[in-house]
Amino acid sequence: MITDAQQARPRWRRALRSGVLGVALLIAVLNVRMIVFPRIDKPRPVDAIFMLGGPGERRDKAVELARSGIAPVLVVSMPGTWRCPDAAEVGRDIQVICFWPDPVTTQGEAREAGRLARIHGWRSILFVTDRSQDSRARLRIERCYDGEVLVDAVGTPRRQWPYLIAYQTAATVKALVWQRGC
Repeated sequence: MITDAQQARPRWRRALRSGVLGVALLIAVLNVRMIVFPRIDKPRPVDAIFMLGGPGERRDKAVELARSGIAPVLVVSMPGTWRCPDAAEVGRDIQVICFWPDPVTTQGEAREAGRLARIHGWRSILFVTDRSQDSRARLRIERCYDGEVLVDAVGTPRRQWPYLIAYQTAATVKALVWQRGC
């Protein structure tokens, strides 16, 4: 004869499995939305273009946007690029500011964006990053800068997606749970 305790055990295990599966599915859906299909803004005139450090063709994209004349200033975070663009690359009318963030993270870059915006009076900035960092970068930047934030992103090779999804998921949890301020 099966006791009530024996019948309760399989229900408890099924509920636990369903809960774990539900959480895993939620994480997967959020990752697809935030990393694979982020909200990317159409470039338009802004006070500055700000390239975040990291993988992808960000530097080329930022220089291309600067050459197009949508902003008088190009800011380049040096991690992820090997040299600061010069006037010959971007045009003589474009001011170029290169810096090393402190800390050398998106949080450090967001802090520098806020600091530079206060100094120069910028009310709108177009940030250049890659698709995987878009959503987390917005979160970090909006904590440090109260102006208009636009983000344009370069593509990421599919072979890098597994690593970037894991990295961005962990970094987003860190930003949401442990590092809530600017």
